[in-house]
Amino acid sequence: MTPEIPGAPTPRPAPRLNPAPAETARVVLVGPPAAGKSTIGRILAERLHMPMLDTDQMIVDRYGPIPDIFRDRGEAAFREIEREAVRRALRKLLDRPGVVSLGGGAVLNQGTRAQLRHPALTVVLIMIDEQTVAQRLGNPSRPLLAGDPEAAVARWRALVDERRPLYEQVADVTVHGSDSSPVTAVNRIVDRLSKDARAHEYAKYRYEGNEEP
Repeated sequence: MTPEIPGAPTPRPAPRLNPAPAETARVVLVGPPAAGKSTIGRILAERLHMPMLDTDQMIVDRYGPIPDIFRDRGEAAFREIEREAVRRALRKLLDRPGVVSLGGGAVLNQGTRAQLRHPALTVVLIMIDEQTVAQRLGNPSRPLLAGDPEAAVARWRALVDERRPLYEQVADVTVHGSDSSPVTAVNRIVDRLSKDARAHEYAKYRYEGNEEP
């Protein structure tokens, strides 16, 4: 034990920190199709006792199944619809903490990428490998991955190659979901949020002149 120095000022204790920053986190999940963003987002929101918005589900609720939109209106029209859903979801997220899951192609829009750079948001990139996506094919809600499984994996690989720079451009955190359950991915996200909260609080504590002499 270090002996006390007579007359030395007593350091103020550091502030207590919430290990899960449920009152302040504004999390956006991005990543390729079939990465598990919706499932991870739902579990994360439950874990942090927050609301969760899934922009794909917002589109379905308002316009009907996504494959029907692609078939009847084309991808360009779908991207316009998607952009409006993303804009509304992110505005709500800035009004209060929560979790938002974006569709795999949402980052193609420049306006969306600009919104994602807002300093209040934590953007988490969920990545998976080809072996994992091959096990998740067959979901009719993913029109770009429909059809023959081998061809679908090839299309998925091409999508990832095209979009990876955009994902990495907006992401603050990358979590790999290939080798773990959704719960483990959520734990990794919460750990990162907690570390960021601690760093912020301690930086604020030092800035206010409370650092030890």
